[in-house]
Amino acid sequence: MGFFSKKITVYKEKGCRADWKAAKTLLKEHSIDFSSTELPSEAPTCGCGAKLDIRDFGPKGKIDRNFYYIDVAEADVPRARELLAGRERTSS
Repeated sequence: MGFFSKKITVYKEKGCRADWKAAKTLLKEHSIDFSSTELPSEAPTCGCGAKLDIRDFGPKGKIDRNFYYIDVAEADVPRARELLAGRERTSS
């Protein structure tokens, strides 16, 4: 994928890390170049221990609140969307 090529987001989900990894693997198997990102859905509050999120210390442990993105080149969008639509989603 060229540096100055237009990229379009074909995958955006919240809290689906396993599904995101499966989607990346599928695109890689079909030789579709992509860029992917994992971003936190919300920033922790400032102050002492600001990087700690109190909701991560419950009985079930850390919750996946991240957003997951996959972008592909404009020319590959139809093929990537077709592949992603035809796959079976994994449960996380």
